Amino acid sequence: MQISRLLFLAVAGAGLSFSQKGLASVDSAGQEAAGIVAGIQNGSGARLIYNDQTLRLEVRDELGNILEEIAAGSVSRAVDTAGQEYRLSFGKDELGRPSVLVRPGPAMRKPLLVEVFGRKAVLSPDSSLMATLADDQQVFYEPSICGQVYYIEDFGGLRGKVSRLASAKREVVKNRRRAD
Repeated sequence: MQISRLLFLAVAGAGLSFSQKGLASVDSAGQEAAGIVAGIQNGSGARLIYNDQTLRLEVRDELGNILEEIAAGSVSRAVDTAGQEYRLSFGKDELGRPSVLVRPGPAMRKPLLVEVFGRKAVLSPDSSLMATLADDQQVFYEPSICGQVYYIEDFGGLRGKVSRLASAKREVVKNRRRAD
């Protein structure tokens, strides 16, 4: 029993997952996240930042240049950044809080890297991530139930960057990033 658990943990950590038929399949989002953390792959993607003055969502590149501004009420807006296609829906939830839904565009067949309100994530082609801003400096992150979402977190120091599968239905994070 112990050997089978260790084998399962080793296989799961290597970026593999099991389908219902018991065959191993590659978890491309997990491998992409691991490559970014290891420094093997480039970690460039879109940065989504909420601007308090304009009340718009800003899409920025890795250098901080504004590529596009999206007004509230936009649905499935296509944005192409650094060779990655995003579909963004931006608006307000039932409590009037800014909220964005990010998902890979239909042409994306590989994992997508995005930074949403200060938190980097890797999304598999069939997943999505919703982030909602609260008034008390909190961000609510909710991954979809299909596909995989990995958070890339930078702890600095000896630990450095780590990737973690988004397994919780909802996570609350303080210290969100806003526009300058």
